[in-house]
Amino acid sequence: MTPPFRLAALALALPLLLAACTTPTPVAPPTPAAVPAAWRSPLPHGGSTAALADWWQAFGDPALTRLIARAEAQSPTLEQAAARRRQAQAGAAQARAGLLPQGGLTTQVQRGRTLNGVAGDSTQSHTQFTASWEIDLFGGQRAAALAATAQAGAASADWHAARVSLAADVAQAYVQLRLAQAREESAELDTRFAEQMSAWARQQQAAGLMSASDAALLNTERAAAAAARSAARAEAQIALNALAQLCAERAEVLATELAPPAVVPTGFEIHRTQPRAPAFTLDGVPAQALAQRPDLAAAHQRWLAAAHTTRSVDAQRYPQLSLGALAGQTRISGTAKPSQSTLWAVGPSLSLPLFDGGALVAAGDAARAATDEAAAALQAQWLVAVQEVEDALQRVTAGAEREREVDAVRLEWEGIARRSHAQALAGLQSGLQRNTTFRNALTAHDVALGVRAEHALAWIRLYRALGGGWNAASLATPDTPAPNTAR
Repeated sequence: MTPPFRLAALALALPLLLAACTTPTPVAPPTPAAVPAAWRSPLPHGGSTAALADWWQAFGDPALTRLIARAEAQSPTLEQAAARRRQAQAGAAQARAGLLPQGGLTTQVQRGRTLNGVAGDSTQSHTQFTASWEIDLFGGQRAAALAATAQAGAASADWHAARVSLAADVAQAYVQLRLAQAREESAELDTRFAEQMSAWARQQQAAGLMSASDAALLNTERAAAAAARSAARAEAQIALNALAQLCAERAEVLATELAPPAVVPTGFEIHRTQPRAPAFTLDGVPAQALAQRPDLAAAHQRWLAAAHTTRSVDAQRYPQLSLGALAGQTRISGTAKPSQSTLWAVGPSLSLPLFDGGALVAAGDAARAATDEAAAALQAQWLVAVQEVEDALQRVTAGAEREREVDAVRLEWEGIARRSHAQALAGLQSGLQRNTTFRNALTAHDVALGVRAEHALAWIRLYRALGGGWNAASLATPDTPAPNTAR
């Protein structure tokens, strides 16, 4: 065996002998702080089970699910998060590539006179292959690759968090839109009845049957009803604009698609509806439900990245071993005596930092401080997550109780309004009494609308607090696209 091949065999065998040094020591995650064994807040509907992935379908509103799907497909904010995810995954692949041998081929051809001291016209060609491989003696490169992989996992979790946040924002804007449209209908009817009462009051005042102050009071109520109608119209347009921005659509397109039923020209008929909180709850909410929150997964991955970075920085204080090889050939033609020469070289290179003024030690201290910061951030995020879930559960429970109460009052007043209308048609009640009853029923209806919207928004907050329908298992392989389950 010739000496070059002996050196090449040594270069191949040396990494195997040093394999035990190339794998970083596994790092244990910090223990989550203040994670309860079960939530103190009562579970809605007695703890019945349903899948988080069916969250939006459970609202029973096809327009809502359609808008969320459209926002996911078109939102530039979500596309930014997806692009950052792809960048992080590419960075992780690049870091892993640094663990493998690197090689390249260079070829050069020149034609000229007196090239490199060769008399006359000549053609010279030079071809050279170079290869290098840095042996990861103390696991520094491996740790850097793991840190990049963890950063890719964090970026993937951030992408999922952006999807959850976008879906919640769309649902919230949609609930606000339907609430404003329903209140606009209620205010339109209320204004109509108030205008009839104000016109009657003016007639009574002109006939000397009503004082000016009583007539002015009814006119004030008419003006207040008209102002409420204008406010509801403005709120509906604002919510529509928010939806258009979230879905990257033109507001006029959504206005046509989400146009509510027209207000009836006469009588007391209400046709506009709004999303209602679904009658279902989570499958197993004790604390393990927090594991699906993307922000917690991202915080954990960033802590892992910081821990691996610390090991990578510490490894820079120790010897660095690399293997290099090159082989080349040079040809000269076009002269009386063509020539050809070859070259090759192979061998290890060892470097050892001796004096750096304490720069590497300081870099290690900074990396450890960054790891401690990431661990504290993870602990803080756990605390925030627990509080957000507890608060959301309280709001959902309170919203369900309030909705039951106000619905009972609303139904009672609707029955009174129907009887009043029948009595007015039979001549047993005046138009003023009937309109006063209608307005009281509309007031109860408006209160029910607000409470129903608050209950639906509480469910949306719970969806956001629990990380939506996303499954943490999708982060097991950051290079593989996660399933499309956040709805």
